[in-house]
Amino acid sequence: MFDWNKLFNDFADKYYAVPDFTNEEHVYALQNYLIEQGMLTEDIDFAIKTLLFEAPTDPRVKKQAKDLGLVSLGYGNWGKEKGGPTTHTNVDGKLEPVGDKKDDDKDDKEKEKEEPKANVVSKDAVADRGKNHNTDVNPDYQRDVGEPEGEKDQEKKFKNSVAIDKLNNPKFGVEAKIDTALKKGDIGDGDAENMENFQPEMEDFLKKPTKQKAQELTKKYQLSQNQSGSKLYVGILGGNNRKILGEGNALINEMSKVLNNYVPLKELGNIKKKAQNRLVAASKPELKTVRKAKDDIGVKKLFSNKPYNRLKERFHQVFGPVGDDGNLLRPSNKYSTEYFRQSVGENEALDKTIQVCKELESEGTSKPEFRKALQRHKKTMEDIAKRYDKIKPEERRAIVEQSYSDMARGIHEADPEGARSLMKNMAEMALYDSELAGGDEVYLPSDGQFPSADKMRVDRDGKDVVEKVAGVSVKFGKRNGVYGFPGESAQYQKFHPDEDKRTYMRNRVGHKGHALGVRDDLIEDKTKFDKMLDESGLSDIIQNSEEVRTKLLGIQSQINEARSKIEDENGRYTTKDLVRIKDQLKKLNKDATSVLKENVDFKALKKMMGRVNSNEFMKGATEAINIISMASVLNTSNGLSVLEHNHQTIDKDGLNSETDKGTTNLNDWSFAFRSYDARGGGLMAGFKGKK
Repeated sequence: MFDWNKLFNDFADKYYAVPDFTNEEHVYALQNYLIEQGMLTEDIDFAIKTLLFEAPTDPRVKKQAKDLGLVSLGYGNWGKEKGGPTTHTNVDGKLEPVGDKKDDDKDDKEKEKEEPKANVVSKDAVADRGKNHNTDVNPDYQRDVGEPEGEKDQEKKFKNSVAIDKLNNPKFGVEAKIDTALKKGDIGDGDAENMENFQPEMEDFLKKPTKQKAQELTKKYQLSQNQSGSKLYVGILGGNNRKILGEGNALINEMSKVLNNYVPLKELGNIKKKAQNRLVAASKPELKTVRKAKDDIGVKKLFSNKPYNRLKERFHQVFGPVGDDGNLLRPSNKYSTEYFRQSVGENEALDKTIQVCKELESEGTSKPEFRKALQRHKKTMEDIAKRYDKIKPEERRAIVEQSYSDMARGIHEADPEGARSLMKNMAEMALYDSELAGGDEVYLPSDGQFPSADKMRVDRDGKDVVEKVAGVSVKFGKRNGVYGFPGESAQYQKFHPDEDKRTYMRNRVGHKGHALGVRDDLIEDKTKFDKMLDESGLSDIIQNSEEVRTKLLGIQSQINEARSKIEDENGRYTTKDLVRIKDQLKKLNKDATSVLKENVDFKALKKMMGRVNSNEFMKGATEAINIISMASVLNTSNGLSVLEHNHQTIDKDGLNSETDKGTTNLNDWSFAFRSYDARGGGLMAGFKGKK
């Protein structure tokens, strides 16, 4: 039996502090949560229906079921036990038996006869040994047209009816998910139309599944799955919209179950992911000529200015052409021709990406149209470089932007997912090349780990600005649903004018001195904690800050103790060591949720930073203290004003590029936490602005 009070409290801790089951999103989240708890699909359906006041209430059916000793299996189906076979169905208020009872008994006896004894192993069993009978299905098997439908086919068809019910469910099916995505502005009319076509085609497949139909459906909608099977991607939509069906829900579970009998969805997802990773790696900007401050007086002068002088010396390096004296030519706008020709002539990333595309084409994972769009762009940029001095700056800027625009639209039409993989890096170069062409003073950092920024811009009015490509959308014909590229807060803080605040956060839970991802002394020292809390603007929202601090301090101590057990005799440990104890760290982190619930004014918190950020804040100790820390960093630096955030969209009108300054308004930022896996990252922050 499930303890519903405990389940709902746990759900509230993990998802929404105050669940609202009139809200579609909350209902979906609860459904996924119950699946994670191992609850039967039938029980989940009943629970959801009960919450929505849709549970069956027909007293006639209840009395018949009681007399027959039956329990509800959901959707009007009844049986002898939960999880067992359906023996009766509700037909207009009367429970009718399923099939002929005598025949059922006969089938059971025949089945018993055919069951091999435990100490007897047949030849077929030997050949079958080691196969996973849930997944290892003969992909070539297909009943011939005209062959009568056997009992197994009937059984399969019956089982598929559950998937069909999920597909067409008015509240949680495909149509409902289309409506929700449209209301949120996540998808446009084109994506909605694709999903509206998907629904009847999927239903047709489920009614009479074949390998051919599965392959056609998979290819047309670019279906694939992650390795856990919790997601079913609809790749034709591209970007995060490919997750339109949700995660870990009954709809995905049932449809995937049938599809995987005919196509290897997880394998397809893995192949696609590997292809995208290769494209990302190849497309990272990488020019040849690198100049470092230790060897170049021009670079040294560049990094002697604020805010660049706040960065460690290892970051004091850029791509750029050199003069006769061997030093960096500066300023870049005075030597615009040399910088642009270097960018085009040395851009090995574009050549590498085209080469990877050719390789993927031969492997059947990329279309020629994708590569051709890149090649057309390369030729256009080479033509501009040749005629550079003969074209006026504003005209050059327009031609460059148009070339990138045409390229982005071309690769998106060929492969939305592939386009998504490239556009972050490509957008960076689009901004750099267009600003060079327009006569702006810009520099491209050559260190791959340059903190929080992709490009340096210098304004000669005395303000030196580091510019970041914050988000890129390549959804043709629509401007919303921007892909975000959040950065590590631990990197953002490096641009703070106060040196002490440049070390507030670190990118992982468990590190010495940063057990909770925030410097230990900021929690240990009450004065420092109170100061940081006041600076964050959250002091009025946390009612008993000392109680919260004491809890955080206790968890911090426990994390330090857990790490000490993986240290060697010299007190050393590795990131891999921390990853191995991640489950323990996660558990310790969640111990703070009850204290947060008791002391945080959630309504006020939501008003200050929005629903999503507030939910993130309430998840645990690390989330709360890192957001407090980041808010302090933002409020004491005018929103880290030395950083600007560029957002680009590609639509029917071409490339749209907008640059915003950061703000202290937490609603303008999005926060997420990534601190336990191999990648780490800590508190991830992305500036989204008011739009």
